[in-house]
Amino acid sequence: MDHISPQDLISLGDDDLVDEATACRLIGGSSTPIHRSTLWRGIRAARYPKPLKVSASTNRWRVGELRAMLQKIAAMREVA
Repeated sequence: MDHISPQDLISLGDDDLVDEATACRLIGGSSTPIHRSTLWRGIRAARYPKPLKVSASTNRWRVGELRAMLQKIAAMREVA
């Protein structure tokens, strides 16, 4: 899913798979996506979900896992 518009990000289903660039936009926002190195640091630190390996050189993230992670972070912020 290359070059997804902000409206398309909203319409994605939880079972949809997205590429690295789209995962960065989902986490950081469509106007200020996180950098890909930030994504991988977050994965190594267990802050962000690991991707599904769909081939030797292709990773995809489940939209539902990314949304659940964002909700968890938002809930932790509200408690603190």
